[in-house]
Amino acid sequence: MGIDSEPSLVRNWPEIEVLFGGFEAIDDLARATGALSRRRLVRDGSQLLRLALNYATAGGSLRTTAGWSEFSLGVAFSDVALLRRLRESGDFLASLATVLLARLARDAAPSGAWSGPPIRLVDGSLFIGPGRKGGRLRMHASYDPARQMFTAFDVTDIKRGESLSLAGIEPGDIAVADRNYAKTHALRRLSEIEAFFAVRAGIRSTRMLDSRDGERLGAAGVLAALGEAGEAELEVGLIEAKLKKGSHLEPVQARLVILRAGDAFAAHENARIERSRRTHKATPTEDTLALAGVVMILTNLPADAWPIRRIADLYRLRWQIELAFKTLKSTFVMRDVPAKDPRLARSWILANLAAALLAEILSSAIERAIPPSEDKPAAA
Repeated sequence: MGIDSEPSLVRNWPEIEVLFGGFEAIDDLARATGALSRRRLVRDGSQLLRLALNYATAGGSLRTTAGWSEFSLGVAFSDVALLRRLRESGDFLASLATVLLARLARDAAPSGAWSGPPIRLVDGSLFIGPGRKGGRLRMHASYDPARQMFTAFDVTDIKRGESLSLAGIEPGDIAVADRNYAKTHALRRLSEIEAFFAVRAGIRSTRMLDSRDGERLGAAGVLAALGEAGEAELEVGLIEAKLKKGSHLEPVQARLVILRAGDAFAAHENARIERSRRTHKATPTEDTLALAGVVMILTNLPADAWPIRRIADLYRLRWQIELAFKTLKSTFVMRDVPAKDPRLARSWILANLAAALLAEILSSAIERAIPPSEDKPAAA
């Protein structure tokens, strides 16, 4: 979406407002999220949204956005005044992005090739501000491979770890994620709301109890179950690493799907272990080294409908969200965050997401408006 185009932000702005729910809905969100606690130069949420979209898609220049505002909106800002206003707009822009995601989901046609529970591929992507003191932010997201679209977004400080709680998983959904997300408290929550998961497990990061003897599962137990076969599974119970004093929780019941990986994967894992050794001075355990050629996936999907091979195929869908992140960052020039201030950087990222979603909605509307071409009969 060319944000420097006058028809997109000025002459056609009322039509853009409708996509966000209308002028009043935008203004209500600005008030509710604290983005407009004071109405001085910026009169309403709609005006604030236009400023944020221009800042995001005009190269992240406060000076350029201030000049655009004076010329197009008749509102003169200093760079500092604009910075202060935009850095308070993160929650406002996150709410507006959610509105657009809901509109896209309503209009998107699900793939006829998939009729099962909704699949949500979950991952995060790192954004780093300029210079040595640039802020480090993480975009948390989930992606629907059947409809080829993101379904949830959030942007937080890097200190907020990757978690399934930020992925918008609903009852009946299947969350698919790598081992950074294999945290028992989050998997317990999914089980409680009757959602499903298929997450890669690490022998150290996830505390698994072998259901046969109640003992903690180690590499020896995993390899014994696999034997000489290429695949196997175990029934396990998952327990939290730390619990509040006096509390007691029953283990989360799950299946541990064990797959023998190929030589290329084993080489990749060994290289990762070596990088960790060099960079973080981390000494790998014997269990970690023994399982370098094994993939473990935890799931609570029923075995009759989801045998081992189907679980493996489900987990392989994860590459799609990684590709979606790369496409998003490349198409909307989001790789280089222009702001050092973490809160301003968050607003820049979220405003770019809103612009990307707007472009997707407008593109889909154009496609629906153009009738399919018909082959004309050849002249006699």
